Amino acid sequence: MAKNSKTIVGAVAGSVTDAVSSAIDALAHPVDTVTRTVELARRRAGVAKRAVTKAATKAKRSTAAKRGAAKRAVKKAVRKAAGKAASAKRAVRKAAKKVAKRRR
Repeated sequence: MAKNSKTIVGAVAGSVTDAVSSAIDALAHPVDTVTRTVELARRRAGVAKRAVTKAATKAKRSTAAKRGAAKRAVKKAVRKAAGKAASAKRAVRKAAKKVAKRRR
């Protein structure tokens, strides 16, 4: 960068110098430039791949959670029905026992 960056002209000269030097560098070392570009593309592809994988995993988890919730609801309903049946059975036994006691 130019030494005199305190003035607008100095700052512009510095940025032009940087741009020219990076262009010359890219022309002088094309393999490095290509390598950097390829690495950047691979990195971006990796980021995109991870984002897709993350979204797919999230979708899998949410569907699994919904399936689990449905299973739990069914189990709860079965338990509730079984409990009601058992309590009805107990009530019948209790009533029969009461009637039997009265007959004695």
